[in-house]
Amino acid sequence: MEQKDSAERILKQIPYEIVYSAHKTLAVQVKADGSVVVRAPKRMAKYKIEAFLKEKQDWIHTHREKALAAAEQKEANRLTEAERKAAVKRAAQMLAEKTAHFAKEMGVTYGRITIREQKTRWGSCSSAGNLNYNWKLVLMPEHVMDYVVIHELAHRKEMNHSARFYAVVAQQMPDYKVWQSWLKEHGREY
Repeated sequence: MEQKDSAERILKQIPYEIVYSAHKTLAVQVKADGSVVVRAPKRMAKYKIEAFLKEKQDWIHTHREKALAAAEQKEANRLTEAERKAAVKRAAQMLAEKTAHFAKEMGVTYGRITIREQKTRWGSCSSAGNLNYNWKLVLMPEHVMDYVVIHELAHRKEMNHSARFYAVVAQQMPDYKVWQSWLKEHGREY
């Protein structure tokens, strides 16, 4: 009985939207802002939807917490225009220095460096050796910036993502997988 009461309390505490569709199955989605959307077949009784939500309450709670924490982190990372301009300038300087340092260590050359602001890309290397970096790298742990610089310079030896490419990266940064994973997990917070 206690579990049923807690499930009902959780459902009342978490507002959700029901979207009826031609699909034949129930599905629940937790959006980036923490809102919950239930997709249900047309004419499905509300008690069946609520039973489904009770069954999925742990999953909903876990994913909602993650989404809300990520949204909070993203908000904390917002900068004023003056702070953003200063960060872009600092990123350009740091990335130029790191690129020169690691290029020398790796025995590679490169063309021009461009600082950009992209949603999902942290760096790129053209076939001509021109490098693009996302300025938001300056907001992350320094090892992440090192990883991206090394990753892009490794393309000067291997223009792909093969095992040979990652061997070049690992030669320079043996623990690169830690920072690669960090970037995949936390990059969207920036």
